[in-house]
Amino acid sequence: MQLAVGLTVEAASRICRHECRAQCCRGPLVLSLDPAEVLRFRAHAAAFGVELTLRENGDGSGAVAFLEHEGDHCPMLDGATSTCRIYEDRPHRCREFPDRPRAGCAISGWE
Repeated sequence: MQLAVGLTVEAASRICRHECRAQCCRGPLVLSLDPAEVLRFRAHAAAFGVELTLRENGDGSGAVAFLEHEGDHCPMLDGATSTCRIYEDRPHRCREFPDRPRAGCAISGWE
């Protein structure tokens, strides 16, 4: 994770939820999952009663296209609060975001 200089994880979380409303979890994005993440993601979806469309590859890895889910966002995102339902067990790709300065992402240090 590469946060803007001087930004704490707590402040970044507040910005994501209240200012940007988790834009990194919305829209025409595809989340790639490794085989273990596919299993956990499916289990979480079942536990939360979330309808999940997950495309699996031959090696057990998979992908979730946000536009294929209600609200056009990650199925693990609570659209009302902009919080991740599985934050403590979120996929690696989510844990490493932002990996570099990104346009429109206040926490990444984009100028």
